[in-house]
Formats: sequence, C-alpha cells, structure tokens
Amino acid sequence: MIALNRWISGLSPVKRYLCAFLLGAMVAAALPPVNLAFLLPLSFTVLVWILSAASTKKQAFLAGWWFAWGQFIAGLYWIGVAFTIDADTHAFLMPLPVIVLPAFLAIFSGLATLATHMTGARGLSRILLFTGFWVAFEYVRGVIFTGFPWNLVGYSWSVVDVILQSTAYVGIYGLTLLTVFLASLPALFGETETPRKTAMAAVGGMIALFVILAGAGYVRIPAGPVASFDNTSLRIVQPNIQQTDKWKMDRLLEHLQKIVSLSLIEEGEKPRFYIWPETAVPYYLTTARPLQRELAQILSPGGAIFTGAPRRDPVQQKYWNSLNVLGANGEILDIYDKQHLVPYGEYMPLRPLMEATGLTKLIPALDNMSDFATPDKRAKKVISVPGMPPARALICYEIAFPWEIAPDRPFSWILNVTNDGWFGNTSGPYQHLAIARTRAIEQGVAVIRAANTGISAIIDPYGRIEEKLSLNQTGVLDGSLPMPITERTVYARFGEMIPLILTGLFLLSGLLLSRRNPKNIRKSS
Repeated sequence: MIALNRWISGLSPVKRYLCAFLLGAMVAAALPPVNLAFLLPLSFTVLVWILSAASTKKQAFLAGWWFAWGQFIAGLYWIGVAFTIDADTHAFLMPLPVIVLPAFLAIFSGLATLATHMTGARGLSRILLFTGFWVAFEYVRGVIFTGFPWNLVGYSWSVVDVILQSTAYVGIYGLTLLTVFLASLPALFGETETPRKTAMAAVGGMIALFVILAGAGYVRIPAGPVASFDNTSLRIVQPNIQQTDKWKMDRLLEHLQKIVSLSLIEEGEKPRFYIWPETAVPYYLTTARPLQRELAQILSPGGAIFTGAPRRDPVQQKYWNSLNVLGANGEILDIYDKQHLVPYGEYMPLRPLMEATGLTKLIPALDNMSDFATPDKRAKKVISVPGMPPARALICYEIAFPWEIAPDRPFSWILNVTNDGWFGNTSGPYQHLAIARTRAIEQGVAVIRAANTGISAIIDPYGRIEEKLSLNQTGVLDGSLPMPITERTVYARFGEMIPLILTGLFLLSGLLLSRRNPKNIRKSS
C-alpha cells in the first residue's frame, strides 16, 4: 500500500482530481439502492492519500471538492428527472440540479479537506481530524440555505439492520462519523511514518467496535413482529399516478376516483383508517364541503382518511402543502401544513432579488412559479385523531432532517406522505425509503409511509419493513399501527447532542495527538 500511496502522490494535481471524482462516484454506489458498502474503504483511503499529496491549500480544497462533486452527481442525478416532467418549460434548467447543485454541495467537503490540511497533522491524528471535519461540514450542509442532509455515508448500512440500530443511540450523523473513520483508517498502511502496529491496532479496534455494534443491534431487534395498537386497522393507498398526468385539469377527477376505488377494494376486514399520499386529493379539501361529505362515505364510524391535499386561505390568497385528516362525519379533524419547503420546487428563494434583477423575466419558469406559504414556527407538528395515538406528520423530504423530527409534544408514530413520482424509476425513492427507516430507529416509533408511485411501507420501530408496495406498483397495503418501543431511545432523548459531542471529541483527539507527536505535523501552505 505504500507503493500505491507513492504512485498517487506522483500523479499530477489534475490526475489526482480526476481520481478523486471517480472515488466520489464510488461512494454513491455504496449508498441505496446499490449498497456496495465495501467500496467505502477504497474511496476514503485513497482520498486521504490524495489529500496528503496536496502541497497547497487550493489543492487540499479541490481534493475534497472533486471527490464530493463525483459523489453528488452520481448520487443525486435523479433530481434532474423532475425537470423532464414539463420538458418544454424546464428541461433547459436541468444542468442546475445535475451539475451546479452538486458543485455547490461539494464545497463543504472541500472545506473539510482544506481544514484538515491546514492543521498539518499526519498519521492517525490526521484521520481523526479529517473524520471530525468531514462530519462537521456535513452538518453545515444539512442546515445552510434551508439544508440538504441527503446521502450521508451512514446510510450505506441501510441493508445491515444490526448496524443501523446504532442510530438509536448516536443518530445517523454519529454512524456516519464512525463509518468515515473506519473507511479512512486503512490509509495508515500506506504511510511510512505510521508504525504498522499502530495501523493494525487502529483498524482492528474499529472493526471490533463495529462487531460490538452488530452484536448489540442483533440483541436489540426482537425475534418476532412488534405488537400493534388495538383497533388501528389501516390501508395505505398507492395510486401510481404518473407525474406527467397528475395535474392535467381534465384528469383530476379521474385520479381522485382511482384513489377512492382502490380504497374500496374488498380484501378482508374493512380498514378503519386510510392513508393517502401527498396531494392525493388535487382539490382544496378544507374549503370543499361537498367533497368532504362525499369522501367521508367510504369511512366506517370512527374512521378517518389521512390525505395530502393543497390548502388555501381565500382571503389572504395563501397556499399550503398540507396533510388533512377527514373524519367519518365529513369534517376536517386535523391539519398539518408542510413547514420545510423545497427551494425552487415549492417556493422561490430570494424572490424580490430575482425580480429586481430581472432574472425571473429571463427565465419564464421562475416567473410563473407560485409559492407555497411557510406556516408560523409555532404551527403544530403533531396531529391527534380520535382512535389513533398522536403522530408526527411529515410531508415528503421533511423526513430527511433528523433534528426536526421531535417536537415539544410527544408522539407515538410518524406519518410520512410523499410523492416521489417526480423522480421516476431512479435511486431517489430508494434513498428516501432508507431515510424513513432510519428515522424509525432513531425515534423508536413506527413510520407509516404513503407514496404516490412508491415506495409505500409499514416500518416498525426497529426499521424493519413489515409490508411494502414496490416502486411503480398500483395497489393497497393493509395492516395495523405498530407500537413504539417501551422507552424512548437515547437519541430521541438527547438528539444531535450525542453525534455533535462525538464529532468534537474526534477533533479534540486529533489535535491533542498531533501536539503529542510533533514529528507528525508538517507545515501547511
């Protein structure tokens, strides 16, 4: 491995950047749905060597930037598919999500490698610092400009349930921290200044830790299914309406009739509750009294329909992407308005600036964009319906933000309605499902997920999928609501405090270790 490190160091900066780009694309292959997690040690090990070969701050930054650009192009290409739905209007903007957005997101990884380089640390201390800075800037990526915490490396364990259970203690960022550290440690075998015994001890220690995590996860997961709440029979409806047709005015009624017909399929006992996807009702349900009464006819006494539907205030002319709960008496029982909107998808950021500079006139697609309103910060996040325990409602990608899940009020399950039909048959819906499963484990509650084109699922509090409807499948999913674990998880009690402390400990340990071993510090440039 020393010879390989020397070969990497001997490459020209441009060739090293190209290598970093390809390694980053391999990281995307380690994530859902490909899940080739064994590629992570190769990717991060060689990235550490490329970073060690950097002789300037610019080279150090570009090492991480090119790596992450490759990762995000390969891992987020599916966002561009949404721009083909109305190709005549939006296709020319496709480079923005496919090329420009990954280039912007890659800045944070570039800052992580730059910060590592500036410490001048070598050997184990450099890997500790690299891991700490990597996760620290992943946090920044997750919050800045409304945030986009998608495709964290920790999600590569989504096919290994026993390891994924560790998120109940350290969250997805904590698991990402441990994963990046483990994947980077083999770089020590390519460094002459690191004794082989030290490298073997570090790698062996981390492997032992993951074996312990796997054992703890195995013990944590019960052998049988989780008990369900009484009298909570439910039906998830997946209509599989293609996005190209969804908002055609002459087909709106047809789409709604399809959802109703699927809901009325006679399969076993009639469910008490119905779960429909995001914007399943393509009308303003809260102000359409006749429609409320019509839809309520499919319900048994004490039942309810949980459905996505746009909502409007006809006086203020405001609109919300909402989740409505319709009761058997034909009245709206509860409402949740989406609070974390998608930039450029559900609203246009900096609209006054865009209009003042004339950009909206140059790009008609932006000029014609209507904004959803953002609810007040004090707006409710937990919905309560008679016969069902309280639920944390989340619409679409809101479920990707782990620190936003737990509100002040307690909840017993998570309801996630979404429409992944924008992204076709790509990796996006699979990544979204992996995120939903992880939130279930972190909070120790079930996730009921209804998606227009899939993947809909009943997920138990250990992240296990009890039942699901595959991508692009039309049908219904019958089941009942799994109960949460007996006590709140460690992560649910303390939230991001735990992974943040771990990240700080990695950075502090790396700094202290580098000071104890001055020979392992080089002058940064």
